[in-house]
Amino acid sequence: MKQLLLLFIGLHLLSCKQSQAPAYSSEPMEVKTIIGEEGETVILGYMNRANLNTEEFKAWFQLEYDQLKVPEGWAEEHAPLAKNLEFKLFLGTWCGDTQRELGGMFKLLDALGVTEKQLEMYAISEQKDSPLSYEKEYAILNIPTLIFIENGKENNRIVEFPVESLIEDFSKILKKEEYKDSYADF
Repeated sequence: MKQLLLLFIGLHLLSCKQSQAPAYSSEPMEVKTIIGEEGETVILGYMNRANLNTEEFKAWFQLEYDQLKVPEGWAEEHAPLAKNLEFKLFLGTWCGDTQRELGGMFKLLDALGVTEKQLEMYAISEQKDSPLSYEKEYAILNIPTLIFIENGKENNRIVEFPVESLIEDFSKILKKEEYKDSYADF
């Protein structure tokens, strides 16, 4: 009986831990940077979330992250739908659209429990290119672009700005409802 009680307590603690926001590396990756057209620091190539928490980017990233409010119950409803997905995020640290949307995207990814292993981030230049030209494989023309990948294939994407709202767009994509990004018909 005592062993059963200990097992129950252990499982309960484990389930509580899994419902918290996922852990991301606190150490920024070594990244290639250049100085942008307006004198700002521009990251190029692979990066991680910790790069956004550095002095150059934290002000706009954290502001937008804090402003998005996730509706009660949304995470519980949608997290199971994101559990087996991978995400590719193309962004430009120089880009106003990235600065406006990225914090909210991360707020929702956190609410879904998306881990660092599920998310690949790639920063491109003002000319929409990068050292490895990875953006060409995914036909990235506008940023930010968040690609939802299931079983190795693209499911859908959010491009530059939401069609309705980040919350509604995420919901439609995760539920596999009809959704076309802002540039799907171009």
